[in-house]
Amino acid sequence: MNKIIELDKKYNLIDKIKNQITYIQEYPKMSELKMKLCKIEKAEKMYTKQLQLLKQSIISLENNLKDKENELKKVDEDLYSGLIKDIKLLENIKNKEMNLQKSKEQIEQELIENMDIVEDLNIKIQKCKTKCNELKQIIKNLNQKISEKIDEYTKNLHTNLDQIESLRSEINNENLIKYDTIRKKYKNALVKVDNNICGGCNVELFMNKISKLDNNQIIECENCGRLMYK
Repeated sequence: MNKIIELDKKYNLIDKIKNQITYIQEYPKMSELKMKLCKIEKAEKMYTKQLQLLKQSIISLENNLKDKENELKKVDEDLYSGLIKDIKLLENIKNKEMNLQKSKEQIEQELIENMDIVEDLNIKIQKCKTKCNELKQIIKNLNQKISEKIDEYTKNLHTNLDQIESLRSEINNENLIKYDTIRKKYKNALVKVDNNICGGCNVELFMNKISKLDNNQIIECENCGRLMYK
């Protein structure tokens, strides 16, 4: 009887170890960290793309500014050369100069604003990189601990499996077949009787069953079929 009880405890321990391995393999904290890392990496890519587009826009603005400055220079040469005597034409050139100057100032202002945004994006990108590196290190360390824990559980699992094989070789074949058959149906194939009640289905036992239990025998529950001990 004791061997069957010991065997059942070993099987229950095996189930517990397997659950521990499954849990550690799917460790929620790891999933949370990886999701956080993925979110930050996406933000970094978004900021980097915005920065690239902004730099292209700045190049375009700088070229436009250069064109305006060249055009303004030419207008100033015409305006102050003294060669143009027509007052109306001079007024038109003066208006053109004012418009060019205004356009130039607008471009310069936009360039300043874009440069500020570039600086802000660079700061955000750097923060993302720093946070990503921190998270990657945390994930690496956690992976190492998980790997060590899985190795520990796996070693414990194999040790208990070996002990189960040893126990099975010491148990009467008939009792072993009966136990294996019931275990296929119920996770708790062997249950303890408490206050003359089956620990599996909670049904009260008949007196003839109780007397056998008092003699340290393992018997089957007439209701659920589980093996019982006292």
